[in-house]
Amino acid sequence: MGGESISSAILTIASVICAFGFVSAVYPSVISAGDPIMSRTDSMGDQIMTDIEILHEARGAEGTEIHVWIKNVGCREIPSYTLPDSDLFFGEVGNFEHIPYDENGNLAPGWSYLIEQGGDSDWDKGETLCVKIKPSGLPVSGKKYFIKFNTYNGVSEEAYFTV
Repeated sequence: MGGESISSAILTIASVICAFGFVSAVYPSVISAGDPIMSRTDSMGDQIMTDIEILHEARGAEGTEIHVWIKNVGCREIPSYTLPDSDLFFGEVGNFEHIPYDENGNLAPGWSYLIEQGGDSDWDKGETLCVKIKPSGLPVSGKKYFIKFNTYNGVSEEAYFTV
């Protein structure tokens, strides 16, 4: 009987050591597997809280620019450092192009922006962004144009209009 007790004790201790080794090997993998899921969940939450709406489009005073007013109607502010990462597509219907961001507003094609009603540099909820687009060619009266504005996180709004 004494031998059986010692054998049982050795098997129990060996089982506990094996279980501890297994948990130590598997636990980090299980924890790190959740990181991409949490990251994607944060990204999706950011997209859900962001929303924009194109309010109006018009030709600029000199006739060489198109002005587009876009309102932040989402629940989240859009930091100013992310605005240059936005994508803007503009042109005649069926012949539009990606317009690069131009901080100074001098390049053609290029776009720049001004936050209206803003007390700071971020695009807060309820504030309007005035986007000034300098297309590669002069806008033609009576032609139908397409614009699509895509924020840094993939939220977009598009519109068709005539100048």
